[in-house]
Amino acid sequence: MGALVGLDAKIYRGAAGSTAGTEMGNVRDVTRSDEKGEANISRRASRWHVVKATRRKIEVSWTMINDDTDADVVALRNAYDADTPLAFKIIDKASGHGIDGDFEIMKFEESHPDETEQTISVTIKPTYITRWPVPV
Repeated sequence: MGALVGLDAKIYRGAAGSTAGTEMGNVRDVTRSDEKGEANISRRASRWHVVKATRRKIEVSWTMINDDTDADVVALRNAYDADTPLAFKIIDKASGHGIDGDFEIMKFEESHPDETEQTISVTIKPTYITRWPVPV
């Protein structure tokens, strides 16, 4: 059976401009949204609305335990505060399918529930520093 389990997925971070190589372990519930834009290529001679795919729009979100001693939490918080892009590689398994590129941290949201751990919700979107995002 070829079904993939979320625990087998990997997310790496690193310095923008290079392939990310530090695996992030304090991550759960990763969502990678990938959709294409569309151009209307309909013609008057046709009764159908037809489209052509254009640019891809990618957004990656995940949750982490808020831990000030976790190097990944510190790196993400610092990058967010300083508006510094980071390299990320998000794949569905070791040597799997996903995306690799330079990303901006667009959301860094803390949650402080009364009776459970504090969490951080992170959202990243591609940016261009020295590397365009590429499928892997």
